[in-house]
Amino acid sequence: MTEGLLAGIRVVEAASMVLVPSAAAMLADFGAEVIKVEPPEGDYNRRMHELPTLPASATPYCFLMDNRSKRGVALDLKDLDGVAVLHRLAGSADVFLTNFRPAALEKLKLRWEDLAPLNPRLVYASASGFGEAGPEAEKPGYDTVVYWSRSGLETSLLTPEGTLGQLAGGAGDHPTALALFGAVMLALFARERTGRGLKVGTSLLAAGAWANSWNIQAQLCGATFPPKLPRERARSFGAVYYRTRDGRMLKLALVNPEKLWPRFCRVVGRPEFVTDPRFAEPARRRAHVQELIATLDVIFASEDAAHWRARLEAHDIPFAILPTYAEIASDPQLRANGLLPEFEHPRFGRLATVDSPISVAGVPKTPPAAAPELGEHTREVLRTLAYSEAQIQQLIERGVAIQAPPG
Repeated sequence: MTEGLLAGIRVVEAASMVLVPSAAAMLADFGAEVIKVEPPEGDYNRRMHELPTLPASATPYCFLMDNRSKRGVALDLKDLDGVAVLHRLAGSADVFLTNFRPAALEKLKLRWEDLAPLNPRLVYASASGFGEAGPEAEKPGYDTVVYWSRSGLETSLLTPEGTLGQLAGGAGDHPTALALFGAVMLALFARERTGRGLKVGTSLLAAGAWANSWNIQAQLCGATFPPKLPRERARSFGAVYYRTRDGRMLKLALVNPEKLWPRFCRVVGRPEFVTDPRFAEPARRRAHVQELIATLDVIFASEDAAHWRARLEAHDIPFAILPTYAEIASDPQLRANGLLPEFEHPRFGRLATVDSPISVAGVPKTPPAAAPELGEHTREVLRTLAYSEAQIQQLIERGVAIQAPPG
């Protein structure tokens, strides 16, 4: 099979920033035609890479990542004719994606109840910060303050000193986009059975709560949470990081200690620890945890990371050596699984991008393509909606529709 699984599915994305656009990019990965609708000034994500907290680059990598393989239309939705174009687009769509807030959807008549009568087969998918109900439904929401903070994930990551490194950009939006993608596919499946579209949705708050559901469920069950402790008072030798001789940070995951403890003792050259009364049993290791950590600090600091990688892999111990981003970008495991596909960009040349994390055996994904320039495909998309050349030209001249200049 060479055609994408979603070939013939038209997706209209009236959204900005990261969450919804990245879900639409996943649909494009499987062959859907995705039409991105932007305001005349463009999606702010076109400029996200310029923020001083993000890695510096002349390449708009944030927008490139979340908007690959789409066609771009720019419309002024402050003009009724611009809204009419979007309504006509929604009428031609299989899927309508949005992250507009409720008041804006009502004003523009882009709510589910507005669009469903125009297109009974339409799958309507919305994503928000805080959900569609409750006192915070109209609040703006970004992953840093909703997915991470409000869900409690950031509370768990915070050190006893109250410090935390900067969270990676989009690291809450992209997992939430997976939920939105799944909701769209569920609705498309239901439509195959019933012939009718559905309204589906998710939120940063919902996805963040799901990501942190163990801790939230613990609280719902009345569990007692242990206090945060500094490294020198850690409860487990596997809960801390170790520094190797060449300054790399090593993390362990001995989640099955009965099986892994004897192997680990051989890795670190201390086979006698298997029967050492201080460390032989899990309870004894917890009682002597600081002594064990201090010993392991010296051991791991005596050799470079490459030495420990070889030893840990030889004994099948789960571990990680915290990588640099240069190492991640050239990671042979990512490459072997096709997770960094390459494509030709008309402005930036040969580039690699990050593949979406879903695969279907025997069905290749649509190769990635460049994200659209602002309004790059406005004219050709409006033609598919039965606008005449004269009507299109008038909309462009009035600034209701924006067409990118050629080249």
